[in-house]
Amino acid sequence: MTGSRAFFRPLDAVVLCAIAAASAWGLLAFRITPGARAIVFVGDNKYGWYSLDGPRHSVPIPTRIGPVNAEFGEGSARVTASPCRNQICVRTGKIAHSHAEVVCLPARLLIVIESGEDPAGAPDAITY
Repeated sequence: MTGSRAFFRPLDAVVLCAIAAASAWGLLAFRITPGARAIVFVGDNKYGWYSLDGPRHSVPIPTRIGPVNAEFGEGSARVTASPCRNQICVRTGKIAHSHAEVVCLPARLLIVIESGEDPAGAPDAITY
């Protein structure tokens, strides 16, 4: 056997710093800013916009299978009750990051968080 190999090489530090910087950017890019709102879609139609600022308030949303209760405020949104069988939308819990979604397929309901910042400064596309 030739010489022993070191576990940590000098270029490993550069790679680790690059990964840390990318992670920090990801956390900062999807944060909620003041003025953020939740957009609610029922079927193919935009049902309404609800502010995430201020105290939490409950809103009944009429859907094809019955009313779905959602809460908006204190920087997050969530579905609290739904007539659907599996309750996946309820078990999703609170969403509090920009572009996060709650989906209820039987009710054809979609709740998406939109950041409150100016769209002119937002990125054009995001890839994963």
